[in-house]
Amino acid sequence: MNKRLFEDSKHAELYAKFRPTYGQDVYERIIDFCKETSAEFKLAVDVGCGPGQSSKPLTGYFESVIGTDISKKQIENAVTNIANLQFRVGSAEDLDFLGNNSTDLVTVAQAIHWINTDAFYTEVSRVLKPGGSLVVYGYGNCTVDNQQAQDIQSQFDRDTLKDYWDVNAGHVDNHLEQFVLPFAGWRRDDTLKIVRHWSVDEFIGFVSSWSGWQAYLKVHPSSTQLDDIKSRFKALYADTKICVEWPVFMLMGHKPVET
Repeated sequence: MNKRLFEDSKHAELYAKFRPTYGQDVYERIIDFCKETSAEFKLAVDVGCGPGQSSKPLTGYFESVIGTDISKKQIENAVTNIANLQFRVGSAEDLDFLGNNSTDLVTVAQAIHWINTDAFYTEVSRVLKPGGSLVVYGYGNCTVDNQQAQDIQSQFDRDTLKDYWDVNAGHVDNHLEQFVLPFAGWRRDDTLKIVRHWSVDEFIGFVSSWSGWQAYLKVHPSSTQLDDIKSRFKALYADTKICVEWPVFMLMGHKPVET
């Protein structure tokens, strides 16, 4: 079943504001992959879309894009001013609003580890057109460009929060190595990355959106851990930007073309 995370209003706002967006190269890779087996770009469905950060870029390629997420609070933070983009609240395992063989592309960005893949893949196989594509992608743990700062971040992530991460979050650490797509000949692409130059405040905002930190806060609501990290980072970086990098992983498969 879908994990019901990121549904608190404040957490959803942090997610929408501070999570990194993917570079244009990720979407170009997706489109090039789609073109291998299909010339149609009518409908794309972004499952587990959150506030739509991974849905919006698809609108430049498809006539219509639908983002769907189980969290109503995430959808409430989604963009609403794009004519060919709409959002729905619903589970990944139930795509009954889509007809059989109706969809050119299904994407899942940074969310497949919360989904019941057996049920989801059954729905994907039903709704994709022959030659349509499924692309599952995400980003791994970030690194920063100062070793002292990296050590601080790693200690916080692996020690302070180690008992507060949902077990499924570990799939991000290993770049979805245990996941297999339902279509023969599917493949991985681990060549891309996200790079951002952030202020300390922006980086701390990103950390505050971690599900592990939000779970920690429920037990330790008065914790100053993140404030302490912020002070230490400001001492290291002063007014300079932090170079933050995330490795991107992509799993891509085509529904077979019927003959």
